[in-house]
Amino acid sequence: MKIKGVTYDIGTPTVDGSVTRPDLAAATIERELTAIAEELHCTAVRITGDDVPGLRLAARTAIGLGLAVWLSPMAPNADEATTLATIAAAAEVAGELHRAGGDVTLVVGCELTLFMAGLVPGADIPTRLAALADPLGWPPEFFAAGPPPVRFNALLATAVATARQHFTGPVAYAAGLWEDVDWTPFDLVAVDAYRDAGNTDTLRTTLEELHRHGKPVVAAEFGCATFTGAEAHGSAAWTLVDRSDGTRRPRTGLVRDEEAQARELTSLLDLFTAAGLAGAFVFTYVTPSYPTTDDPAADLDTVGYGLVRSWPDGRTTSKAAFTAVAHAYAATRTD
Repeated sequence: MKIKGVTYDIGTPTVDGSVTRPDLAAATIERELTAIAEELHCTAVRITGDDVPGLRLAARTAIGLGLAVWLSPMAPNADEATTLATIAAAAEVAGELHRAGGDVTLVVGCELTLFMAGLVPGADIPTRLAALADPLGWPPEFFAAGPPPVRFNALLATAVATARQHFTGPVAYAAGLWEDVDWTPFDLVAVDAYRDAGNTDTLRTTLEELHRHGKPVVAAEFGCATFTGAEAHGSAAWTLVDRSDGTRRPRTGLVRDEEAQARELTSLLDLFTAAGLAGAFVFTYVTPSYPTTDDPAADLDTVGYGLVRSWPDGRTTSKAAFTAVAHAYAATRTD
C-alpha cells in the first residue's frame, strides 16, 4: 500500500452536543502532525472536522511536513444545503493547496446516510443508526421523492460537481460498507473498512470486489477500541459508554487491553495488503473527548480508538497500537 495514513480530527460536533477538540491550538496541531509524519511513519493524513479555517491550517501544516492530505470536512446532522455549502468551502481550500503544489485529495462526505439529516429517518445519529438497521420501518414519505439509494447517489453526484467548481484534484467519498455507492464520478473508491463479528469472514472478499470499478481502492477508515474483545464490535465500540447518571464511563465489565487493539490493527493492515488496497487510514490518532485515567472504571480511552492516550491535563502518551502501526508503516515505506 502506498497510502499509509491516519485520521486526524481538528474538532467535530458529537452526539451529546459538545465538540471533540475545542480550542485546538496551532502549536498542538504542529506537534501532533509532526509525530504522525516522523514517529508513526505515515505518508498521508485524513484531516477531519467542521471548521474550514482549521482544516486549512492543519492541511498546510501537514503538507509542510511532507504528508499527502485527504481533506475531509464534516457537518454532522446538517441538511443537504448546508452539507453542499461545507463541501464548496472545503473545495476552495483544497484548490488553494493543490495550486500551491500540495498533494491533496478532497473527501466530499463520510457515511452521509448516517451523519447527514434527510437521507434516512431520524433527527440525530443514534436514531438514524437504528433506522438503518430496520429499513422496513421507514415512513412512506421517505419513498415519495423516489428510491432512497437513487436520491443518495444524486446527492453524491451533486457533491462532486460542487467540489469540481473549485478543485481539480482527486475527489473521494468515505462510504459505509452498507452504502450502495455509484463510484462513477469519483477518482477513487474509499470505504470505511471496519471489521466486526458480522463480517470477519467476508471483509476481504467485500474489499476485493470493489476493484471491479477499475479505480484505486482505499480504506478511508479502520480501527479498533482498546478492550478485550473490541475487535468484535468494530466501529460500534463508541456506543459502549454508560451515560445513565450523566457522567460518561465505559460500561461495566470492559477490560482495558492495548495489545488487543494493536493486534487487530496490524491484522487489518495485512488483510488490506492482501486485498490489493492502495492505502488505508487508521481511525484515529487522538481522541481527547475520550480521556484516559488510571481508574479503570472511568477510563473512557478503553472504548476509544486513539493511537495515543489523551490525559485530562493535555498530555498524550503512545499506546501499544501506536508502536505496532509505526512498525508496520516503517517496514513498508519506500521513500
